[in-house]
Amino acid sequence: MRGFGYELVKRFLILWFPFFMAAPVFAQGGGSNELTPPSEEPAAPTAPPPVGTPPPAAPVNPVQNAVLEGVQISSEPSKEEKENVVTCYFIFRDKPSSYFYEVKRKTNKLVFEFNDTQKGNSPVASQKVPPIDGFVLEQGKIDVNKEVRGLNPEWHDMVTVTFDLSAIPKINVTDEYNVISFNFKWSTDPAKIKALTDQKEKSNPGLIAGVTGGVVVAGGIAGYFIWKAMGNRNGGGLTDLDTNDLPVHQPKMW
Repeated sequence: MRGFGYELVKRFLILWFPFFMAAPVFAQGGGSNELTPPSEEPAAPTAPPPVGTPPPAAPVNPVQNAVLEGVQISSEPSKEEKENVVTCYFIFRDKPSSYFYEVKRKTNKLVFEFNDTQKGNSPVASQKVPPIDGFVLEQGKIDVNKEVRGLNPEWHDMVTVTFDLSAIPKINVTDEYNVISFNFKWSTDPAKIKALTDQKEKSNPGLIAGVTGGVVVAGGIAGYFIWKAMGNRNGGGLTDLDTNDLPVHQPKMW
């Protein structure tokens, strides 16, 4: 009887013991083997920027700016009787990359623009020496790629100096070291003022030349030459156009 019970226990252990040992393993791994179908929901679109958010900043000028430290006007006696030589000095730290000036005859103004330049920290007081009634400095920016289609804006600092004139003298511009200047002769004698005044006639305001990034853009001048050529082809029906009032561009001296 004891032998029969031993055989029964032995057969039970052989058949069922491996099952009891493997059952916990299957129970733990069953959940991790379950396959989950991929999500078909589309990715959420990128939210637009809030209203009023400024656009991305445009490239800025990598060139170091010159600094306009001051403007000085002096008047000294000339060799001629009752005449003075008036000189205006623009005093810089470093040099502007380029500049040009323009005489606006309709408003009696002389305008200088200095590219890649900023005003100094010290205020520059206006001065009055006939025929200069005063001047104003303005800090601004210019997009040097404005005239080139397809290019991103590139902003450069610019200083504009505008002189108010009671009359337009004959101006001579010079450039030496870190000083750009212009001078002219003037007189307090009314009889001599007419001879010292620039008497050039006013030109067509449609002819405009400008400087962009140190390159002269002269579309109006090109149009003038085309117009003149057509006039000659038609027997000279068109007269020569006066270009004396075009801006005078000072070439770089360094």
